[in-house]
Amino acid sequence: MPHIWIEYSGNLDLDTRTLMRVVQDAAVGDGSLFPLAGARTRALRVDDCLIVDGHPDNAFVHVVLRIGHGRNDAQKAALGQRVFQALSAALAPHMAARPLGISMQIEEADPVLNYKANNYREYLAARAAEAAAALAAPPRTVAGAALNTRQALQALGDAVDAPPYQAAPKAPVLYIKPANTYAQDGDVITLPSDVDEVEVGACLGVVFSRRATRVSETEALAYVAGYRVVADLSVPHASYFRPALKQQCRDGFCPIGRDLAPVASVPAPDVLDIDIHVDGVLVQRACTADLVRPVARLIADVTQFMSFDAGDMLLVGAPYDAPRLRAGQRYDIRISQVGTLGNRLAAANA
Repeated sequence: MPHIWIEYSGNLDLDTRTLMRVVQDAAVGDGSLFPLAGARTRALRVDDCLIVDGHPDNAFVHVVLRIGHGRNDAQKAALGQRVFQALSAALAPHMAARPLGISMQIEEADPVLNYKANNYREYLAARAAEAAAALAAPPRTVAGAALNTRQALQALGDAVDAPPYQAAPKAPVLYIKPANTYAQDGDVITLPSDVDEVEVGACLGVVFSRRATRVSETEALAYVAGYRVVADLSVPHASYFRPALKQQCRDGFCPIGRDLAPVASVPAPDVLDIDIHVDGVLVQRACTADLVRPVARLIADVTQFMSFDAGDMLLVGAPYDAPRLRAGQRYDIRISQVGTLGNRLAAANA
């Protein structure tokens, strides 16, 4: 336990997955009073109901929170206040828009006539071990979002309405960084012999903690383990319409920071400052507030057609007008609250 029932009138358009998560997270808290392995939450739509005077706009949400025997009155009162506060906050937009009744009651299971058995703890431990191993290994998939800053879209100007684009993108424009591009902080990146200079895109890398498929924007960050600093290196190119594999997928063209900033330590990923220094001189300053699709929305949009597993990474987009470097130069990237990444570039025959 806790076991939670959320009943709601059928005239409410609720995101029940998100509401269940909000209520269950509030009930479980830090796990010291109720273990996650004991939580069960379900949402039940009620179409046949009479609410107050029967007006069709009237709506209700009622929560029954059943807990095991043994908690004292203070613990139960704190639980009720915590859960009802979270429930009310989640339903505040509905309360502001229509007649709505929100209620909750806590029931205590009989200490004798209460039977249960489960093996969830073993599976939770196994999943945690798998996730830890995936986070420690190189990512299986790294995908990046192009044209995801307002400045990049503005720079296209009228060209965005001309062929081959015809209009501003309505869905994320993605590219892939395959395994041959991976490098680490401090590595020397050797430029191919046919490449004179590279663009260094400073990216926030979103690292997934578990499989994410068709997640909602409100739930998106619950699938994130944390964030890394990533350098998206590419040979300068102008077209986003055709996959720029030759320009973006050269060996070593995706250095990844060693440190993982846990998601809990970065409460606002959409307002992170990004700095790039070249040979010790600040050459670019940007912010994730410039993203067209903020982090949670980008995750939601991309996972509608593409799944990510634990350890996989989504690059949210490099700032526009990335600095260009040649062999012999060094860049250092800093993203506030996340970390740093630095690499020196070398010529192929150096």
